[in-house]
Amino acid sequence: MAAQRDADPVDTRVVKALGHPTRVRILNILRDRELASPVEISQELGVPLGTVGYHVRRLEALGFIELAKRTQRRGAVEHHYRARQVLDERVAQPAAATAERSSTERGAEAVLCARAAQAALGRGGFDAGPAQADRRVLRLDAQGRAELEGALAGWQATLERIADDSARRIGRAGEPPAHACIAVLMCFGLPAGVGVGED
Repeated sequence: MAAQRDADPVDTRVVKALGHPTRVRILNILRDRELASPVEISQELGVPLGTVGYHVRRLEALGFIELAKRTQRRGAVEHHYRARQVLDERVAQPAAATAERSSTERGAEAVLCARAAQAALGRGGFDAGPAQADRRVLRLDAQGRAELEGALAGWQATLERIADDSARRIGRAGEPPAHACIAVLMCFGLPAGVGVGED
């Protein structure tokens, strides 16, 4: 029991870092290069500077990145950040790049999501209005599989848009988020012989 309590702060920190796809993409950039500024990250990701700045501040507060240097540029000071530690592969892979990830990395992400859900269950996280959990066993033909892949890509794009719009509003208001949650959608193949309850 004590070991579980000791692990909670680290798990919570990782979950917060993974709580928004843009944060994961920022972590990837800072993992792959020595330094980067919010301006450079904004240009590379095609995400507004205000949104990137918000997520950079959150990642710095969570201890994943640190300010490495300041550069005078056109009468302004540009801040350059670096990754503060070697990031776990579960954190360092973007949610959208699922096809490029190994099955081990995708499985580790699923385990992390399950642990976060288990922790939330014990603390009332599923009592909130938008909270939900659902499971479907799907048996699809080739067309159904293609439609599912499109629906999953659409869900990711919608989630990113909602989160980015919220981050901009939060940044303008200068107030903490009104709601913090983790949105998880898992889809994985069902190996032959694995027994699961049918829906």
